[in-house]
Amino acid sequence: MTKHLANLVKIAKQKLDTQEKNLLRNQTSISRKYTDIDTIHSHIATISIPSSGSFSAYINQKDSIQAHVYEINEIQLQIGLLKQEQEYIKKEIRIAHLEYEKMLYLYNKAKDEKAIQDNKQEVKMADEVTNILYNHHKAEKK
Repeated sequence: MTKHLANLVKIAKQKLDTQEKNLLRNQTSISRKYTDIDTIHSHIATISIPSSGSFSAYINQKDSIQAHVYEINEIQLQIGLLKQEQEYIKKEIRIAHLEYEKMLYLYNKAKDEKAIQDNKQEVKMADEVTNILYNHHKAEKK
């Protein structure tokens, strides 16, 4: 019984570890997205708007900035989705953690019960050996 419970504990621990890895991957993705946004912001900051020249050059620069702003908005939407996924993963981690703790508790309880049962069996066998030796010693005296 304890072997089966030990396997269940191992499986529950693996599920918990998998969810924690998923959370770490998700957080890394979010961090990368924020880095991408910072890179785009710094690129926008380096774009110079022409103060003189043709109007088409101004429009081209403005369109370039708008494209970057649109890209930032798209990345922010992706971050929002990743954060929703992160909340889901956190819920899954809580569930996996509870399952792991439950399996570990049942395993430890079964192990303790087995130890108590083994101890009782050992005491019982020691009593039987004592009785046999006592009866044998008593029979020799007669």
